[in-house]
Amino acid sequence: MDSNLLRMGFLATLLVCFSVAGCEDNGGGTTEGDGSTGRGDSGETPDPGFVYSGHNPVWLDEQNWTRDESTEFYFKNQGSELVPYEWFLTLEQADSTELFRSDEHLVKLGYITQPKSRNNPDALPIGFVLDDHPETTGIKVASFDPEYELANHPGTEKWLGFNCAACHTADITYKGTVIRIDGGPAMIDHESFLIELAAAMRATLEDDAKFERFRVANSGEGNFDTTRLKPELQSYTAHMERLVERNAAPQKYGFARLDAFGAILNEVTEAALGIRKNRRVSDAPVSFPFLWYASKLDFVQWNRSADNAIARNVGEVMGVYAHMQLQGLPTEQFQCTADFKGLARLETLIEKLKAPMWPENILGKIDQNKAKLGARLFAENCNSCHPTRGADGNFPMTTPDTDGHQFIITKSFPPQAMGTDPKMVMNFLLRTAEPGALKPYLSEESQAKVEVPAGELLIAAVGGVIMRYAKENQVTPAQLQALGGHHPPKPPGFIPSGYISRPLYGIWATAPYLHNGSVPNLYELLLPDAERSPAFYVGSREFDPEHVGFITTRSADRSFKFEAVSADGKPVPGNMNTGHSGPTKTQTKGENGEWRDFTDDERWALVEYMKTLN
Repeated sequence: MDSNLLRMGFLATLLVCFSVAGCEDNGGGTTEGDGSTGRGDSGETPDPGFVYSGHNPVWLDEQNWTRDESTEFYFKNQGSELVPYEWFLTLEQADSTELFRSDEHLVKLGYITQPKSRNNPDALPIGFVLDDHPETTGIKVASFDPEYELANHPGTEKWLGFNCAACHTADITYKGTVIRIDGGPAMIDHESFLIELAAAMRATLEDDAKFERFRVANSGEGNFDTTRLKPELQSYTAHMERLVERNAAPQKYGFARLDAFGAILNEVTEAALGIRKNRRVSDAPVSFPFLWYASKLDFVQWNRSADNAIARNVGEVMGVYAHMQLQGLPTEQFQCTADFKGLARLETLIEKLKAPMWPENILGKIDQNKAKLGARLFAENCNSCHPTRGADGNFPMTTPDTDGHQFIITKSFPPQAMGTDPKMVMNFLLRTAEPGALKPYLSEESQAKVEVPAGELLIAAVGGVIMRYAKENQVTPAQLQALGGHHPPKPPGFIPSGYISRPLYGIWATAPYLHNGSVPNLYELLLPDAERSPAFYVGSREFDPEHVGFITTRSADRSFKFEAVSADGKPVPGNMNTGHSGPTKTQTKGENGEWRDFTDDERWALVEYMKTLN
């Protein structure tokens, strides 16, 4: 394979959805205790008076998807393979006989339950997908870390995986009504899901009665040869436990956050390359970004590192449990279970997706007088970083290429300029790793080094998978460019060294705010950073239409205590809620021309205006 192809500029992008969010009492967040619970909030979250279900939401049709397109997005296979499918359907929870996949259990972890349908024959939650491609079996067997017992690999062609909908579909509840936000940030706790799944597998191995129920449940026609079930479960349980260990961080993320890059870089540089010393702590959690208009932006990702569509999508599925082979003979390298047709279809759907409009019939009328004042303040202070549509209905756009393709212009600001938590940007910039089997696909300069930037290895891995697919399927360069969304190559010397600033259309539906989810609502985002909540509870879907965010008090149902400041008064790295404060952010110019904090009336006016952005 031509190594120069792997360094094509338009392949140097990635987007991952691998999530390690938790809710144990550890580090920067807890599920227990009192303490600060947000500005003016205390006690338990009021009971909304209904049992949550994702089965019958109110759809916001201006998002431009039909119901069939939404359902397709929820369950389209993209080549992710976490655990044998029948195991997942029949596994019990570690400490009870209740099924792990029960709606009650998965709802507690934040997943959106769905009824049985043609696309979802076993009534699994949004984003839980069956992969049953027998032609990928050989890839799975060859793709595991060195400790894995290949001889005891599960003998099945049916696997449970995830697609991007698991992390990018939201439900908002308000006084008994459920509002569906397609492409919105999910309120899920995926790390607890993984921890509990591994624990359930271990308990099944060690409890004879539990294992016997599991064996009987898997002995039906078309299921596994149960004489091999125990050694297969033993081998794969150890693999799952290593997966959990690999991405464990001293501070838990809680709901609606992940360290995407940290996890995928561990998956590529440690697991797939088989180099244990390449592991780094995944300690830079960020919120799930919203997807509307993502295909139309010049760059995406919180650190503005991704542009090319097919590369970011292959990177995403490599992060959420695609099996890949990066070692072995050149003829074996870069095999991957990624489903390119499924990824292309998901991208086509995302291209259609539009921002949700504020549903006045549910959340209340927008005060147009306040919004008018807010529009003026936004234009004077916010518009230079967060563009709005002009009189022609368009955002500021890049210069069209020869075929007329152009993109919404985004900007990037370094953490030191914004005052925001620097961990996500700095981890990506400073992380290095031994290249192992990827060394031949690097530049001559990088091949001379013992360790190279981990981002280069990710580019080589993603590029290798794409180019193998292109060669095997006779995909032309023009077709590859189309799969990439026609983005031009990055400019020479491009370094993703800051956080993205993009249009805020639909921002009302995407709390919590800032890149790391450290600010609970839009009102607090307009306060000086020293006045923001040092801690609040996250996990509730119940909406606060006044402050524009979710209820931040502790809930008996689902709560994680997010802490920007630790008990000893020190900022929690990765969780800092500082920054985006001062001139043009939380201040405007007064009549004397001097910068001053927004008045409270001005803050409420800006909040009201941001409800109108769609």
